[in-house]
Amino acid sequence: MDTTAAPLDSQNAARPFDALGMTYEHTYSHLPEQLEALEWLAARLPAGAAVLDIGSGTGRPAAERLTAAGCAVTGIDVSATMVELARAHVPGATFAQLDVRQLPDRPGSWDAVCAFFPLLQMSRADLDATLARIACWLAPGGLFAFATVPFDAENTEIEWMGQRVRATSYPAETYLERLRDAGLQIVHHSLSTFHPQYPGMDAEEHLFIYARRPHQEPVPAHAAVPAHPLTGPYPHPRAHARPHPLPQDGWLAFEERLDRGDIDAVVRQLDGNTHVADIGGGSGALVRAIAARVGSCLTVEPHADREDAIRGLNLPGVRVLAGSAESLPLQDASVEAVTAAWILHYCDDPDTAVAEMARILDRSHPHAKAILVQGAPDNQVVGLWNQVCAPLLGLQPDHQGFLLTRAARVLAGRGLQDIAFHRVRVRLRFPEQEVTGKAHAAADVLAGLWEADAAERRRLHEALLPSLAEHFAGGTDELSDDGVMLIARPWAA
Repeated sequence: MDTTAAPLDSQNAARPFDALGMTYEHTYSHLPEQLEALEWLAARLPAGAAVLDIGSGTGRPAAERLTAAGCAVTGIDVSATMVELARAHVPGATFAQLDVRQLPDRPGSWDAVCAFFPLLQMSRADLDATLARIACWLAPGGLFAFATVPFDAENTEIEWMGQRVRATSYPAETYLERLRDAGLQIVHHSLSTFHPQYPGMDAEEHLFIYARRPHQEPVPAHAAVPAHPLTGPYPHPRAHARPHPLPQDGWLAFEERLDRGDIDAVVRQLDGNTHVADIGGGSGALVRAIAARVGSCLTVEPHADREDAIRGLNLPGVRVLAGSAESLPLQDASVEAVTAAWILHYCDDPDTAVAEMARILDRSHPHAKAILVQGAPDNQVVGLWNQVCAPLLGLQPDHQGFLLTRAARVLAGRGLQDIAFHRVRVRLRFPEQEVTGKAHAAADVLAGLWEADAAERRRLHEALLPSLAEHFAGGTDELSDDGVMLIARPWAA
């Protein structure tokens, strides 16, 4: 850190925060918009990303959330009290008592910068310079999450949380202009009203802005996607394991046990969409939910028995087409959103399947997106396959994160460069009374999911029993089948 003397007004800026300490956290640390901004960052930043938290406060929630996501966080704050609290709360991050105006200019040194309400106690000249410098500090593709209280005044004395402070800001549109002028691309901005639970405090208007520094070079057809904690473990294999078979009876028995949080997670992302294609309709559970949400859904299913089963459900608004993921029977740019849940490990050529999804997507639509779901790194069902069944059958283990990373590269290379990863909760339930009953039921379900041949199912069943009995002996009645939802969008113009 630079040792340049702090600006003269740093002490004045620090004074209210030194006095407030944890009271500030209790009042402001649960802003829904701030938590959403942190999730926006965490979903897009690779493991080890260098993040600067300006005005880091007590370390919560920003430094704490981003450190938990695997980022290397450096927090700076003018308040000695806040720095002391932050070091205690988030020992995995680095904190320094420093005014942002003291930081040296090191272009491209940060993968992300967040600044939640720290720039309100400086002159407009310093505010303008700081925003421009932040833009310079970001690496190409770097992200900026910013929040402030927008108003049209400079150096105005106000009372805030029982403290007399001098505050400076701009109207909301001016901040957008300043960031665009600094070369940043505005991805999202919103105004909200917050009612602080503090005596004598009035409602505040808050402005949240997400921005990014564009890449200077065109993205190649298979763009590099940095390592993300949700696409581990690392290192990745060199190639995709051979496709899994999927017996229809096995899948139906498996799905009956599922508590699928992935369906709601996918459907919630479809606001603004009316023309959606789902690839691999399966049992129809996801297409049913999509049609209920947006009014219709087109699904492409490669297996005749599952295609007939979906048709037989007579789902309102659902249209079923026969076809494979690697050769979708749809025109270019014919849908606004495309979804594909748990299908890549069943594809002969996952890269071609994902390229086909990008082909049919109308990237000019303001809500264009591709949504894929595969297994999480700690998915217990995948773990049982890899540790017990794949070795028994002489097969290569599955690596769901490898499939998601390859998919992200293909999508980014086709203009869907806003890549985000989110965990989704999925559970297999086994309410049988005894440990032995749970273990046998789970072994039946998993063996049936992975093998059609009766003799091989029995062999897998017996091999799975010891691990399952040990698992259920811990008092649980569930197996984790958690997933990772990849969302790929074009960056906003």
